[in-house]
Amino acid sequence: MQKKDFQNWSKEKLLHEYKELSKRKKFGIVWEDKTEEVAEQCKTHLPVLREEKKKVISTDKNVVNHVFIEGDNYHALSVLNYTHKREIDVIYIDPPYNTGSRSWKYNNNYVEKEDRYRHSKWLSFMSKRLRLARNLLTDRGVIVVAIDDYEQHTLRALMDELYGEQNRLGTIVVVHNPRGRNDDKYFATMHEYLLVYAKNKDLAVVKHFAFTEEDIDEFRKEDDISAYNETSFMRTGNNSDRPTRPNLYYPIYFNKRTQEIN
Repeated sequence: MQKKDFQNWSKEKLLHEYKELSKRKKFGIVWEDKTEEVAEQCKTHLPVLREEKKKVISTDKNVVNHVFIEGDNYHALSVLNYTHKREIDVIYIDPPYNTGSRSWKYNNNYVEKEDRYRHSKWLSFMSKRLRLARNLLTDRGVIVVAIDDYEQHTLRALMDELYGEQNRLGTIVVVHNPRGRNDDKYFATMHEYLLVYAKNKDLAVVKHFAFTEEDIDEFRKEDDISAYNETSFMRTGNNSDRPTRPNLYYPIYFNKRTQEIN
């Protein structure tokens, strides 16, 4: 595509170009960015951490093993961007789900279901914090975000935009209530989600899962990569045999001379 030089264009030509560009369809998430008081405040004022001796978390009297920050999450993320930028390996966040049930505040006011800007407010709220969180991750870092059906679709689009669709490691379904919620009108929801993204998918490593005794017994073989098991291509369970599903059985031919499978 040839680069356009707008320097010598007339006002009428520029206005026409603007109108044509405005007609273009865009793919991605769009929302009305809402001003947030705490974010505006941090542009001119630096939050400062103050140690509370009574709340120190330590297993040794002389060594502080952990840091627990109590306060506004935007303030905390802002401070950490000065102290721990590019030093965090894993971030887990459990943000407001924006159910409209007075579960969170925006600019000191509860966001209710009737608020026509509640989705824009939520996206503005999340985008600011997710950008700060991304700055904290090491190049091999991973972020995990908990969410449910109310904003799962918008969060995924936002994460794709901020962290890159190519860095999406997966979506984990977490079953919290096998019986389902009683207040759901049509389908009883029993699960929530964990959206998992890497700062750089090529560098991230996800491992260290604990194997059960059953897993260890099943994965008996091992190669240079990991332990593994072999699974038959034969279908099992209901409608798995030839008499019940005759149209789903196909032959496999092997040519010994050419070593080809068909």
